[in-house]
Amino acid sequence: MDLLRHDVQAATERRMARMIVYARAGTTAFLLVPLVSWDRLALPWAAACVALLAAVEAVWFTARAWHGTLHDPPLVWADVLVSLVVMTIGSRAALPHERNVVLTALLPFCLATSAVLGFGFGWNRRAVAAVAVLAVAWTASIYPNLTQKLLSDLLGFTLWFLIAVLIGRELRDLAGQTVLAQRLAEERQELIAEYKRRQETARQRESAHRAIHDDLLPIVERVAGSPSLDPPTARAARRAAQRARRFITDEHATAFADLMAEVAESAADLGLELTHVLRVHHDPPPEVGAALASAAREALNNVARHAGNPDGVHLYAEAHDDGVTVVVRDRGRGLPEDPVRRGGGMSRSFAAVERHGGSWTIECPPGGGAKVVLRWPGDRG
Repeated sequence: MDLLRHDVQAATERRMARMIVYARAGTTAFLLVPLVSWDRLALPWAAACVALLAAVEAVWFTARAWHGTLHDPPLVWADVLVSLVVMTIGSRAALPHERNVVLTALLPFCLATSAVLGFGFGWNRRAVAAVAVLAVAWTASIYPNLTQKLLSDLLGFTLWFLIAVLIGRELRDLAGQTVLAQRLAEERQELIAEYKRRQETARQRESAHRAIHDDLLPIVERVAGSPSLDPPTARAARRAAQRARRFITDEHATAFADLMAEVAESAADLGLELTHVLRVHHDPPPEVGAALASAAREALNNVARHAGNPDGVHLYAEAHDDGVTVVVRDRGRGLPEDPVRRGGGMSRSFAAVERHGGSWTIECPPGGGAKVVLRWPGDRG
């Protein structure tokens, strides 16, 4: 966007420079008018010299400004200097009582310099001072023909400068609005593209959901329930059916969610009636997820070994970017006094959680049973 803004502003500055080029080239022709009355001039060669000087300066001005801008101090000050020379020498070409007539032909060329100052420098002290110098030099050049026309001439210097300042400001503001409009148009196009992408993603997801729910899932569940399957194949089929259901219900199908789903699936193999809730919004590091899943699996193994005939077992896992919590809860007769004895399976799996910066607790809540809580506080690095 910064590049676009620079391009638009640069193009605007070039257009303003070319506008002044047209004015400078066009007003130079007025300096030829006094030469028509060659024999009536006091110093006709002075009029010819200023006309030649103005023509040379117009050519140089055009070549320098055409592919540049008016933010070019040498260009602007050279134009001011040439106008002062044209006023001073051009006025001396006429007799004193006819200077007003001759300077009238030179006025358009000098007024264009005020516009150069307005476009090039804008409203600042240097530009205002230069316009004042032009006005004083014009007054000195027209002396002694100080008539009411002088006020009109001086007003012209002021107005050309002010109009150029205002037009330049409007054009630069327009460039800024163009950049803003282009940016808004690009953002709108991006929003439309994102909306279409989301629509297509939703359409594809809906189609996949329908195919899985109507065609694939019934077959997998029928296979999983077949008594003729060997246990490993049946477990794999049940796991696949569970993953498919998570997918079509828009649950977060992350790596850690898959691990915990496998843990929940293993409860059936242990003869446990498990209710599980998985709220996985952010995956922990793979090694942390593996340690937590292993500890949760071992907790379920201990439920199966020690809880007797529990009324129900619950597995809860919640994972966000600020940490993970896994809870295994049963309402059986509870665990022995030292369920994590050194060398036991829980001792090893729980120690793995601790090695990764996690923690664990085992509670015997009111109502019986046991509650194992595993926590990992997130990656603090």
